[in-house]
Amino acid sequence: MRNLAKRNYWSLSVFNFAYLFTWSAAMSFFVIWLGQSLGISETYTGFLYAANSIVALIMQPLFGYLSDKLGLRKHLLYILFTILLLVGPFFIYVYGPLLQTQFVIGAIVGALFIGLVFNAGNGVVDSYMDKVSRKYGFEYGRVRMWGSLGWAAATFVAGRVININVNLTFWIASVSAVVAMICIFLTKVEISGQEQQKTESLKLIDVLHLVRTTKFWFLMLFMVGVTQIYEVYDQQFATYFVSQFSSKAEGNQFLGDLSAVQVFLEFVFLFVTPWFVNKTTAKWALIIAGTIMSLRIIGSSLPFGSIWVAAMKMIHSLEKPLILVAIFKYITVNFDQRLSSTMYLLYLFMGSLVVSVFSPIVGHMYEVLNFPITYVILGSIAGLFTIISCFTLTADKKNGERYLEERRKQNLKKAAKQAEAVHS
Repeated sequence: MRNLAKRNYWSLSVFNFAYLFTWSAAMSFFVIWLGQSLGISETYTGFLYAANSIVALIMQPLFGYLSDKLGLRKHLLYILFTILLLVGPFFIYVYGPLLQTQFVIGAIVGALFIGLVFNAGNGVVDSYMDKVSRKYGFEYGRVRMWGSLGWAAATFVAGRVININVNLTFWIASVSAVVAMICIFLTKVEISGQEQQKTESLKLIDVLHLVRTTKFWFLMLFMVGVTQIYEVYDQQFATYFVSQFSSKAEGNQFLGDLSAVQVFLEFVFLFVTPWFVNKTTAKWALIIAGTIMSLRIIGSSLPFGSIWVAAMKMIHSLEKPLILVAIFKYITVNFDQRLSSTMYLLYLFMGSLVVSVFSPIVGHMYEVLNFPITYVILGSIAGLFTIISCFTLTADKKNGERYLEERRKQNLKKAAKQAEAVHS
């Protein structure tokens, strides 16, 4: 069991490294590729993000339920990564040309691909790693940190390659997808009869019971008002960042280097984040992350130049590890573990719904109001919902019980000292 746990830890770590390397190589400079290579405006870029989110919106609840029904079996991963192998040829020969000649058709076709393998597929990947980590006794965050390293490595490479030939980044993405597929084959998970029976006993009525609970909707409120407002803000941040430099080429390279450093710091913080979340509880880790996100959005509006905007980007390396680890901890403590994938992908589903609505609106706001004013509005919304969530999110029961136990021990010690003082 111990050897199998070690094997699965490393196979999943390399798998996540390769998957996020693929995603980053294809998408970290997506907005730059659209604007500089294809000539797509901010408003139309917003429509593309919305289209991607709509496809994810449709697929995420289905993927969540299928993931929970399959349990630890890898069938869905095999399907997704077979499609992902085609990422390079798809962007170069299908998606790009269609966006330039038949924008609507290109948006639909691209949304089907990106929404499937990245926006929705990411939830399948994360929830599977969480399940395996809980079965074999290692922290999900310690696996996910290798994914951050993969994203950083790809961003570093893409920031240089994009100024030479943007198509190279897409070919690199396909090669990395091959590595990820190999790692799926190498991951070996033993499934007991009890585990199989538990997944097969899952019914749609269980999902309906889940969505009727107030805890579910309070978590969705946090996600809609905080994390997805932040997601919409971050979509076109690269365009704003590059505009701070004298040339686009200089901005592109600096953004690639900075993103690599930022995601490397995510890798470092993900190692200690499980400990931090266990100490603070999942609820307050989410609140802290929401506070950081709100401050970063508003901070980006301040006119202090490129170094300040770069510093605002670096804050992302603190917030993202907190969200990644805390959300799974929160779901595990507060909801039926048989529905962990369903719960997580419903969480992402609501996020896609918000992004699909707000992406074109915010894209238009950038053109009409400019970036700084839009950032103040978005940051204020995120801050307001973070404050509301202080009162609506559920406290971590396990940590709450531990806290009460510690208080009882302290009271007993205090009473014992008082008794000794009286007797003496």
